[in-house]
Order: sequence, then structure tokens, then C-alpha cells
Amino acid sequence: MKNIFKVLLLLSILSFILSCQKSDNKVNSTEVQSTKCMLQHNVYFYLQDSISNAEIKEFEAGLKKLLSIDVIYQSEAGMTGTTKSREVTDHEFDYSLFIWFKTMEDYEVYAEHPDHMEFIDDFKHLWSDVKVYDSEIIEIGAE
Repeated sequence: MKNIFKVLLLLSILSFILSCQKSDNKVNSTEVQSTKCMLQHNVYFYLQDSISNAEIKEFEAGLKKLLSIDVIYQSEAGMTGTTKSREVTDHEFDYSLFIWFKTMEDYEVYAEHPDHMEFIDDFKHLWSDVKVYDSEIIEIGAE
């Protein structure tokens, strides 16, 4: 009986240790990581009014594949927020992407990546406009 207890205890400890380890180098969304000195690529999609539900599902699947490109450090997708309308607020876009790259070289690989080119070719007919805002992340007030 003591041996079974020892084995179960050992397995529990081992299981706990293994569950605390990361399986890859992607950022866990619950962790706060500094993105200072990285490139943030923000994309806003304005979809056609006539788009069907099936096309929306295909577009979302395309976004998911796009965000799996391995040079992406971190990414998030969003939709128009339900914030109060203001003169400076754009509520006209339908989907947004926020993508971080560690280096400009990573961004350049992404920009020419076959999955990125395929996404553009497969879905450009669904949008009326796309806006891209790229920023190099800085620390305000840094000396």
C-alpha cells in the first residue's frame, strides 16, 4: 500500500511539473511580456456589405491560418468595439489584427510568406478596404 501511495505521489508531482512547462516559444496570453523594440502590424478589414455567413466563416478560418505563421511573436484578432461613437472613433471596420514581430526580418518573412499571399488572393474580393498601421514599439520617456 505504501508503494502505491509513493507512486501516486510521484506521478502527481511529475504531472504538476510538466504542466508548468511551456510547450513552445509562443507567448501565453495570460502573461505580460514587453514588446518594446518590436514591430506591431495592425490591420483593419472593411468587408463588403453583401458578404454571406459562409464567406465570413471562411474568412475567419483564413485569419486563423494567417496568424499561425511561425515568425509571428504574438497576435490578437478583434472586431469593432461597441464604444460610444465619437468624432475620432472609427466603427466602420469589421475585423482587426494586431501582430507583433521581434525583428524587421521576421516581418519581411511574414510579408512574403506563401500563407500571407494565399490569404490575400483568397479573400481580397470580400473587403471594400484594408488599412494597415505599422508601429515600432517604443518606451515613452526612455533616455
